[in-house]
Amino acid sequence: MATDLVTPETERLLEGELRYALVGAHGCSLAMAVVPYLLADGDPCAARFLAAGEPLPMGVQPVVVADTTVYGAASVERLMQYWAPNLPRPWVVLTSEAPIPSPAAARYRIRALGSRFAGTATLPYLPVLRTVEDPAKAMDHDAVQAAAARLRRHLEGN
Repeated sequence: MATDLVTPETERLLEGELRYALVGAHGCSLAMAVVPYLLADGDPCAARFLAAGEPLPMGVQPVVVADTTVYGAASVERLMQYWAPNLPRPWVVLTSEAPIPSPAAARYRIRALGSRFAGTATLPYLPVLRTVEDPAKAMDHDAVQAAAARLRRHLEGN
């Protein structure tokens, strides 16, 4: 019987616990890798990147993550071309990798696509991310915790 294939010891994430399903618009940087930790608020099952081809679970807020570069904005644009109209509109979280504003071309693309998003949020440049080996270790720093609180408030509308 098919139900016998999964042993009771197997740990599985319950989809009811997942709040944010993250989709990377392009490759991954440390700033992008830290986003699930920022959104999880201490609950390791609350936010995670979806695997390639994995369907979006019901009742979960999709979040597209990209850098604040022209390449990142173009990647978001390409991803949104294939976003199914029956899926909920995603939030877009843009991660800054430099202490300068994003290029005008990137800002324009994201603004032009704005009606297709639930909203946009920008994660500021966090210099401490350059000093950590693992994204989870970044949460030990006050600046990262403050950015996480602001990001969660923004996405939750508070």
